[in-house]
Amino acid sequence: MMEEAAQAWTQHLRLAVLRALLDLPEMTGHESLIVDEVNAVAIMADRDQVRGAMSWLHDQQLVACEVRRGAMCATLTDAGESVALGKRTYPGVKRPSRALVAAARLAVERLK
Repeated sequence: MMEEAAQAWTQHLRLAVLRALLDLPEMTGHESLIVDEVNAVAIMADRDQVRGAMSWLHDQQLVACEVRRGAMCATLTDAGESVALGKRTYPGVKRPSRALVAAARLAVERLK
């Protein structure tokens, strides 16, 4: 049971990272900013946990990561954007709720 809870939390964290990047200018952010964004939606994660999620998402090609001045930075890829918006599912990432998907699509349309 504990393992299932940890797995669910990890999937939520990965989605929260993708959603945070979706909301940032140029869909790019550094680890400290992403930690703040993730914690703001009650997915309480520290920098190491967020870095781990960012690295995993990079390995899946859902984000592109690089280290700038000692901080990990991530940019959302097209595939990652599709997952964040709920247009596609990806194993290991929580699927967003329909309400979040609708809100995200509205926000993206406003940016265009």
